Amino acid sequence: MVNLLGATLPDRKLVKIALLAFHGINHHTSARIMARLQFHDQLRVADLSEPQLNALSALLSAPAAAPRPSTPLRPFSLSSPSSSAELTARDPPPPTSDPITSLIIEEDLRRQMRADIAHHRTIGNLTGRQHAMGLPVRGQRNKTNGRTAKRLNRIERRNFGTMTGGPGASFARSTVLGELRTLHAAQGRPSLW
Repeated sequence: MVNLLGATLPDRKLVKIALLAFHGINHHTSARIMARLQFHDQLRVADLSEPQLNALSALLSAPAAAPRPSTPLRPFSLSSPSSSAELTARDPPPPTSDPITSLIIEEDLRRQMRADIAHHRTIGNLTGRQHAMGLPVRGQRNKTNGRTAKRLNRIERRNFGTMTGGPGASFARSTVLGELRTLHAAQGRPSLW
């Protein structure tokens, strides 16, 4: 077992599959990382050497500072105008369009997502309201999908229930009303509830 930046990578897994344990890395990004570090597709985690582990951890911890390839090769194609089967060098893509240099993973990505959701909730658009109510956000219908989302996202809504027990149980006052009641009593106001 290799512990890399807080994620445990099993020895028997392929590196391209083990990289999926990081939040923010999908199959496509994993393949790009493997190509950037020049790892072959069948490389297993147990077969990684110390320099390869160091290069991988350096790339994942600071992708913008990782060295870029100087002259990547143009892939071979049969429809090329030249009849020779040799690979030719070309200029690397500019750093602004390189997806590896702008890679955000793990806690940084989670923090960015939370900030985006908080922004939507602050400005009060539909996406923010749907997030706040625990309803589907990406254009699904609310009548049927909303039931499932309300059931699965019940954690935020748990303190606002008004019924306790089963059928025939008396109505219980919510915690919000209880807090308002104690606030009014502390200020000497009569309770309206």
